[in-house]
Amino acid sequence: MTGERTWTRVASCAARRDSSSGSWSWWARPWEDAARHWSGLGESVLERFGFNALGYRAFRTFFFANFVGNSSWFVFNAGFGWLVLVMTGSAATVGLAFFVSGLPAMLLTLHAGLLTDRLGARPLVVASFALTGSVMIAFGLLALAFPLPLWAVLLFALAQGASMTLGAPGYVSIVNDLVPPGAVSSAVALNFVGISVGRIAGGLIGGLLVATFPAPWAVIVAGLMQIAPAIPVWRLPTPAVSRAAAANRALVRPLIDALGYAVRFPTLGVILGLSIFPGALGLSYNYLIPVAARDLGIGGEGLGALLAMAGAGGLLAGFVAEAIMRRAGHGRAIFIGLWTSAAGMLAFGLSPIVGLSIASMVLVGGGFVIYSAASLALIQALSPPEVRGRTTSVFALLYWGFMPLGGLVGGVIAEAAGARAAFAAGGLVLIATGAAAILVRRQVLTLRVARDGTTSADGVLIDLAA
Repeated sequence: MTGERTWTRVASCAARRDSSSGSWSWWARPWEDAARHWSGLGESVLERFGFNALGYRAFRTFFFANFVGNSSWFVFNAGFGWLVLVMTGSAATVGLAFFVSGLPAMLLTLHAGLLTDRLGARPLVVASFALTGSVMIAFGLLALAFPLPLWAVLLFALAQGASMTLGAPGYVSIVNDLVPPGAVSSAVALNFVGISVGRIAGGLIGGLLVATFPAPWAVIVAGLMQIAPAIPVWRLPTPAVSRAAAANRALVRPLIDALGYAVRFPTLGVILGLSIFPGALGLSYNYLIPVAARDLGIGGEGLGALLAMAGAGGLLAGFVAEAIMRRAGHGRAIFIGLWTSAAGMLAFGLSPIVGLSIASMVLVGGGFVIYSAASLALIQALSPPEVRGRTTSVFALLYWGFMPLGGLVGGVIAEAAGARAAFAAGGLVLIATGAAAILVRRQVLTLRVARDGTTSADGVLIDLAA
């Protein structure tokens, strides 16, 4: 593939790393062999299905490695949430535990974005994989050996959240180092395909583990899966970080500059501001799934089914997200995804039939994938390279970072009225905030990212240098 050969000239540094890796090469080779399977696919086929990012070897390797890391999160959520629920019997305490886990994301995501701009995405993603996996394994072993008090569980949650936050912006912005601009929206959509497949695999594995073994075993397995991708990702070829970014040692000023950039471009600001509500009061449904499984009377096996159905919806959405963004436009795709998730959350909360509630998770998972992929593609397209890591981290803070706050609120609602009432309330909020965003800045609906990476609004190209 000509495009792949051109783009991967940045791999000269990787060649030196390969030659010096010695005994570590055996670890990464299976990932590369799996990735190489895709190399026989023609560029036209990949383009037709919106998978053109898979035409680049570095992204293929990251995609397969990150799939294991994605799966680990859903194994962890099942095991950790079930452990706290069994230990305390309280939905509010489950929400509290996940809130504490998310505190570092709320407080440090912006600075993690600054470090990403300064050091590059790859080293921070690798460090995050390794540290988070180690913390999970240590906690799981301790929980098996001793009856831990709640304060120790919350302390672990805080440490796990801090190590995860370190790499959070890099998980998204690394695609800009692996593919050319025209393939970024495809890479973003495929990242969410990986998350969705990971949700299916991780949900089923996590549900099986908590139904068969003590919950700490699920946390240990999640830790092993979290560590696994670290070495293949470390060996990825990525461009060198600019000297200006590496030399910048200011901590607050660059973040203010990134927020100021969003204020100067209000369409970008609306996209970023909107993300608070899908994250805090929508995506935080992940923390309530163990409570919902208990309320529905479906146990650990049903917990795995709920996660798997959400993952199946996300997987289907990932396959069509690129096509939806191209045909409807990236701006409209934001609201297609947002309101699809809202419909699923309302159906889950209001349906009198358990089977229909479980099936509605397909809409919930699928809608959030389309919303997230379209939002991230636009945020990265609308941000110059020198602030892209920081604007991405603003989105990560508002969308993923505020999830624990929503989990805390949702836990209180679930304690008082049940998890299904919390789901229905979240769906109503998503409908209202989406409509409000359109009223505030209708131009968002007209945004579109072309295949060459240029962005237009109302059919007029946007000049990032202006």
